[in-house]
Order: sequence, then structure tokens, then C-alpha cells
Amino acid sequence: MLRVSTNTLYRTGEQSIIDRQSELLAAQTQLSSGKRINSPSDDPLGAADATSIRAGISQFQQFKTNQDYARYLLNLGESALAGVIGSVQDVMERLVQAGNGSLSDNERASLAVDLEGTLARMVGLANSSDGAGGYLFAGSRENTAPFAQSANAVSFSGDQILQRLEVASDRFQQTKFSGDAVFLKIRAGNGSFTTDAANTNTGTGWISVGTVSNPTALTGRPYSIDFAVAAGATTYTVTRSNGDGTTSTVANGTYTAPQNIEFDGMRVTINGTPANLDRFDVAASPYRSLFDTMARAISTLRAPVQGNAPAAAQFNTDLGQAQASMQQALDHLLMRRSEIGTALSELDAYGSLNDNRQLEYEERLSVVEDLDYAKGVSELARRQQTFEAALASYSKVSKLTLFDYL
Repeated sequence: MLRVSTNTLYRTGEQSIIDRQSELLAAQTQLSSGKRINSPSDDPLGAADATSIRAGISQFQQFKTNQDYARYLLNLGESALAGVIGSVQDVMERLVQAGNGSLSDNERASLAVDLEGTLARMVGLANSSDGAGGYLFAGSRENTAPFAQSANAVSFSGDQILQRLEVASDRFQQTKFSGDAVFLKIRAGNGSFTTDAANTNTGTGWISVGTVSNPTALTGRPYSIDFAVAAGATTYTVTRSNGDGTTSTVANGTYTAPQNIEFDGMRVTINGTPANLDRFDVAASPYRSLFDTMARAISTLRAPVQGNAPAAAQFNTDLGQAQASMQQALDHLLMRRSEIGTALSELDAYGSLNDNRQLEYEERLSVVEDLDYAKGVSELARRQQTFEAALASYSKVSKLTLFDYL
């Protein structure tokens, strides 16, 4: 026969009340918070799942922050480039104006002063700040302005390290640019080759910028076009400098102004009257910075040419090169600006994808941990009844004594 003491009955009843009260409090907590899981003990597997989902949502929120900051920096860069592009277009108008043969040396010098002001403005835009103590075009060097101007010479102190931000999973967006790639590495001349007149020329001949007639025939080697005048006839010889130290004659003929000369995939035009031993040079386009092109253009406009036919011929050659190089700079900057536009479009796409993914995660989190209020209310009522039953049962049992049966 099992003997149950009065103390055991009391303790069992009290524990039942405590358990039912805990269940009731848990149900009330779920209803007040709206969450089915308020502590890991409520649902260990669900709590682990919710923690993982929250980590994903946190990552999407960080991506959103990075996207916003990347968009801010790219918009700053686009604005700076737009200013430089506008300045380049102004310069091109000035150079066209400078080609007016009726202008005096003083008038061209006045245009040069305008270009000097434009150069300073370009340097200022190239040194644009990121609004946080750094620079947009300095690469990774944040503490020093990337460009420094001394007279018309501009030097670069930045680097070529590109700064990126992770804007989506395993997708890094470039947010800043190296001034070296944006402003310095621009092909001079027509983009394939440059033309120039020798400083020793004494005639009035000048050479055009030239065009590419056959890209597959280009050699990238330097050429010279030499003129000879004998017995009233002017002839030319085009010589190529080979890589092994030898030279080859690639074209020759009798000169009649204007003369189109074609060789190794290139076509140039000589105008005017070259003198005996005059020479023109053709070489593959080197990289020339926007600022160096500006400095050369300013120097060209400042050169006095009135009453000096050979100087005027040199001016025509140099002006044509300045115009062609500025056109190359404009095309280069427009391409860079379009790259920023593409990056901004990508950010918009990643932003939409990010928002959709975050919404999916939030919906999944709601399924895992949010409370079904209908079930919650029903469960609260059930636990309220069991708690009240426990109280009533304990009340009955606690009053029973042997005297009740006497």
C-alpha cells in the first residue's frame, strides 16, 4: 500500500500551480509581443532558423548602406567629370576660334589666358573631395590632393589602386577612380598616331593630323617625311625606322600642294610649300595627359606668328594636333562618364534585387517566429482554464483532513 504524506500532496499541488502559471505567462507574453518565439527555449530549431534569417537580413541592410554610399560617390564623380567635359568643350571652341587667320598674336594670347583659367578649373575638378576628407581621383591616397599645378605644369601624386564596396553578395562596385586612368592615360593626336614638323623647317609646309586608312597595316614604328627641292621640283621620301636599327623607304613621289601621302595604313596631307631638307615626323600616339595637352595648346597660342611664314606653318601643325588631342580627351572622358552611368544603373538593379531578397527573408522570418493570433488566443484561454483548475484542485486537496471523515 502506497502511503502519500500531506506534505507531498501540498508540494505536488504547488508545483502544478507554478507550471500552469508559467504556461499562462508564456501565452500572455506571446500575445503581447506578437511573437511565437520569445526565447530559444520556446522552439530551439525555430530560434536557430530565425537567427540565421536575421543574419541574412542584416547583410542585406549593410548592402543597402553600401549601395547608398557608392551611389553618392559615383554621383560626385559623375558631376566632376561633367564639369571637366564642359571645360574641354569650351577649350575646343577656343581652339577653333584660334584657327581664324585674321587673329593677331595678341588676340591669340588672350585666348591662351582663357585656357589658363580653364586649366586651373580642370585641376580643381580633378581634385574634387569625396565629402569625407578624401579625394575622388586619388586612388587609395586619401590625405593629399592628387594633382598639383605649377604654372601650366600639372603633376599627379595619387596611385592606381581602385576603391570598391561590396554592394551585393560577391559583387564589388568601384566607387572612386584613379586620376591616372581618367586624366593622364589619353592617346594623343588622332588616337593612333601623331604628326609634327621639325623645328628646323624653313618652308611654309604644314602637316595634317592624319587618318588611319588600314588599321591592319599599322606598324607602330616612327616615320619621317623628308623633302628635297632641286631644279624647281619638290620631292618627298617617307622613311620608316625599323626595330633593328635599320630604315626602310615606304613611299616617295613628287610634291604638289596639297599632297596626300599614304603609307603603312596611314594617310596624311601636306599643305603649303616645304623648303629643301624640311621634315615632318609621324609616330604612334603616346599617352598624353589632359593637362599636358592643355599646356601645349596654351604654348601654341602664345607663339608669335605674324610676319613669320615658317612660324605660321608650325602653328597650323601644332594647332591641328591640339584640336585632335582635345577631341581624344573629350571622347575618353565621355567614355569614363558613361562607365559611371553604367555603374549607377547596376546599383539600381542590385538595389531592387536586394530589396526583394530582404522582403523574402522578412516574410520567412515572420513565418518562423510570428504568432498566429487566433491560435494564441485559443491557447491563452486553454492555459487560463488549466491554471484555474490547478488552483481549484489545490484548494480542495489542501482542506482535506482525517477529521473530514469522522
